[in-house]
Amino acid sequence: MDYLQIALIFLILLLSIFLAITGIQVFFILRDLKKALDKFNAILQTGESIAENIEKPVAVVSNLATSAEAAVVSGAAKALNKILKPKKKRFYKRTL
Repeated sequence: MDYLQIALIFLILLLSIFLAITGIQVFFILRDLKKALDKFNAILQTGESIAENIEKPVAVVSNLATSAEAAVVSGAAKALNKILKPKKKRFYKRTL
């Protein structure tokens, strides 16, 4: 065999080994990334459940305040209606 052929075979084997090592490291990196994303997803799920638990009482209080506000506004409108609209006076006498 020629020295050139031996050198090429050696380089091919060396590159194959480096490529295999790089592939294994990429596999480990992707596995760690998956673990990190799973943890991040769990944190987001916990935050979402906390937000939902906080949202329920706030929504109830908001609805209560809105309904109370509507009742107060309608009562105030009725009172203002009575004050601003006096009874109409008749221009004629009512006879039996």
